[in-house]
Amino acid sequence: MKSRIAIAKVTFNKKKFLFTFKLDLNLRKKLVKCYIWNIAVCGAETSTLWKYQKYLKSFDMCCWRRLAISWTDRVKNEEVLQIVKEERDIKHTVKIKES
Repeated sequence: MKSRIAIAKVTFNKKKFLFTFKLDLNLRKKLVKCYIWNIAVCGAETSTLWKYQKYLKSFDMCCWRRLAISWTDRVKNEEVLQIVKEERDIKHTVKIKES
């Protein structure tokens, strides 16, 4: 699972157009969920996701921070989640993927 998250981070960093503020934030969020999250979670069973939950949470925050704010801004994680209007709940994401 750690290797899948690493592959997803590399893919995320290669997609430079996601970091431009020319695109709408909602479109960038959908692209991250569609392409990047599928790479990170692909082929993993639910038990594996629970085991590596803290790595998924940190990867999630890494993605939202890069999309929403500048690297020079000093913003807390809760504020970043409010900006992107997302919740930091892996359980919710896994339930959606299971059904």
